[in-house]
Parts: sequence; structure tokens; C-alpha cells
Amino acid sequence: MHQPLGPLVCASASEEGNIPPAQLTNKEIQTLMWFFQGKTSWEIARIQNCSEATINFHFANIRRKFAVSSRSAALLKAIELGVIPVGKNDQRGAHEPD
Repeated sequence: MHQPLGPLVCASASEEGNIPPAQLTNKEIQTLMWFFQGKTSWEIARIQNCSEATINFHFANIRRKFAVSSRSAALLKAIELGVIPVGKNDQRGAHEPD
């Protein structure tokens, strides 16, 4: 059985005063938001008008700042920290029930 994740490493370390909380740049946040919506690095690069290598660089920085080894883990931490808002989706069609 899976157990819920504990406090984030970034948050707990900052509470102890050892390490400041991870600060993402606006481009890193945008990159995570597009990843959350299912976009690939190539697609995000086209949307942000940059190279795919730049997007991969952003992901590497995000993983380093959150001390994780995957994009998915970084996305989960961003959601837990409230960097990526997840909630009720208001983009549903009229035929979909509440």
C-alpha cells in the first residue's frame, strides 16, 4: 500500500534554516506548467520560442533545485508546493456533469 509523501525536502530543509527553499524562475515554472499539460520538450520549445536544449536545461535546473531525479517527481513537488495550481477544471464542455 502506498503511503502519502511526507513534507518536501525543500520545505523541511528551509525550516531548519540550512537551505533556502527552491526558487524557480518564471521560465522554469512555465516549462513545468506545459509539462503538466502533457507537452513534450519539443512542443514546449516551440511554444516558448526557444530550442529543445533550452527546455532540457530548464528541466535539469528544476530537478536539481528540487533534489529529484525525474521530471515527474519535479512536477509532483511543484504541485505539492503550490507552484503548479491543480484544482477544479473550468474548461469542461456543457455536456459534462459536475
